[in-house]
Amino acid sequence: MATATSPSESPSPSPSSGASAPARRDDGLAAGSMSAFEVLSQSVAGIAPSAVMATGPALVALGAGGSVMYSYLFSTVILLMVGWCISQFARRSGNGASLLSYVNVALGPAAGFLGAIGLAFGYVMIGLGCLGGITLYIAPLLTLVGVPGASSTIATVLVMIVTMTLATAAMVKGVQLSTRIGVVLEVLSIVCILAVVVAVLGTHGFSVTPLRPPDLGASSIAGGMVLAILGYVGFESAACMGTEARDPGRTIPRAVLGSALIVGVLYLLSAYAQLVGFADPAALSSNSAPLNTLADGAGVHALGYLVDLGAVASFFACITGSLNAASRLLHSMGNRGLLPRPLGRAHEMHRTPHVAIVALATITGASGVIMSLGGMDSLSIFAIAGTIGTYGYMVAYLLVTVGVTVFLARRGEPVVAAAAIGGVATLGMLFVLFRNVYPVPAAPYNILPWLFLTLLVLAAAWYAVIRSRVDADIVEQDLIGVQQDLANESA
Repeated sequence: MATATSPSESPSPSPSSGASAPARRDDGLAAGSMSAFEVLSQSVAGIAPSAVMATGPALVALGAGGSVMYSYLFSTVILLMVGWCISQFARRSGNGASLLSYVNVALGPAAGFLGAIGLAFGYVMIGLGCLGGITLYIAPLLTLVGVPGASSTIATVLVMIVTMTLATAAMVKGVQLSTRIGVVLEVLSIVCILAVVVAVLGTHGFSVTPLRPPDLGASSIAGGMVLAILGYVGFESAACMGTEARDPGRTIPRAVLGSALIVGVLYLLSAYAQLVGFADPAALSSNSAPLNTLADGAGVHALGYLVDLGAVASFFACITGSLNAASRLLHSMGNRGLLPRPLGRAHEMHRTPHVAIVALATITGASGVIMSLGGMDSLSIFAIAGTIGTYGYMVAYLLVTVGVTVFLARRGEPVVAAAAIGGVATLGMLFVLFRNVYPVPAAPYNILPWLFLTLLVLAAAWYAVIRSRVDADIVEQDLIGVQQDLANESA
C-alpha cells in the first residue's frame, strides 16, 4: 500500500545516490531545532533525578542495607554500558533515527515494533507515576497555603487535570519550550535538594561509614541494584529526538551518556548525605520522607517544603520529557503505517506531533483520574505505574544491548567491545527483570508482569495483522539509511 506523505516530505535517497551526507526525512517535525543542551535536557527531564534523590536512597536501602552507595555506583556503570550501546547506533545512523530504527536495522522490524511499543508504554506509565507523585507532594504545599481538603480525592483529580492540561499545552507548543521548562524546573528542584544535603552534612559532618558499611558484599549490593537501576529509566529519551536534534550523531550519544553520569553523581551525593544523617540504614529505609526528616533534624524545617516543591517540579518535568519521547515514537510508527496514520501527523505551525501528544496525555490523565476515583491513593499510583512501566524500558534496553553486536557486524566493524559491553549490560538488565518477578511480589505487583506480557502479545498480534499492509519501503528505510551512511563513509 502506498504511503501517504505530506507535501514537504521527501523520501530518503538510495544508497547509491552518492550524497555526501544522509538526507533528513521531513516528517513534519521541527528538524534540527534542538541544541545539544536541549537534547541533554530531554534525557535529564525523562529521569526526574531530584525526585529520585529525595526518595530513592530509602528504597534502595531496603535491599542494600548500608551498601546503598555501591548499589548506585554499579547501577551507574550498567546504565552507562546501555548508553554506550545506544550511542553506537546513534553515531552511525542517519538523521531522523530513533530507538525504533536502531532495533529495526539490528534485529528486524518486528523486534523494532515490539521494542517501540514497550518503550512507549514505559514512558506513559512513568508519566502516570509522576502524575501520582505530583499529587502526593503538592498536598502539603497546598495545605501550607491554606487550601482546604488538599489531600481529598476531588483535589487530587483537579490537580491531575490542571497538570496534564499545562503539560499538553507546553508539549504541543514546541519541543524547545517543553524541554526548556523541564530543565529549568529540574535545575530548581535539584538546587532545593542540594540545599538540604548541604544542611545535613553541615550538621552531621562527614563519615566514612557509608563507604565502608559492615554489610558490604555482593548480595547486598545486588539487592539494592534492583531498585537503584529503576531510578535511571528515561535516560535514553534523547534517542527519540533524532529528527529534531542538531547533529544527532554527536548530540544524542553525549546526552544519553551524560545524563546517566550526571544523575549517577547526584544519586551518590544524596545517598551519602542520607546515610550520614540517619546513621542507621534501617532507619533510612523505614522513612517515607527522609530528606524532610533530615531537614527538620538540621533545624531547617522550611527546606522540607523546598524538597516537596522540588519533587513537584521534577515530576512535572518528567511528565513532559516522557510524553515528548513517547509521542515521537508514536509519530514515527504512524508515519510508517505501523499504527493508525493520524498519529503521524504534525502541527503545521508548531511542528510537533500534536495528535500523538494529545492522545498520550489523555490516556495518562484519564488513567490517573480513574484510579483516583476508584479509591487508589497517590502513592499507590506512583508505585504501581512506575513498576509496570519499568518492564517496558527493560525490554527496549535488552533489544539494544543484544542488537548492537549484530548492527556492527552488518557494517563490517569490530564487534569484540560491543559483545563484551552489550553482554554485561544484557546480564544486568536480565537480573533486574528476574528480581522484579522472583521472589513473587505481593499483590497487586504479582500480576503486573502478566499484564505487561499480555500487552506484548497483543502488540505482536497487531503487527502480524498489519505487516502485510505496511509499505516495504517504509519498513526497510532504516536499513537503507544505514547502508547509505556506510557507502558515504567508504567514498
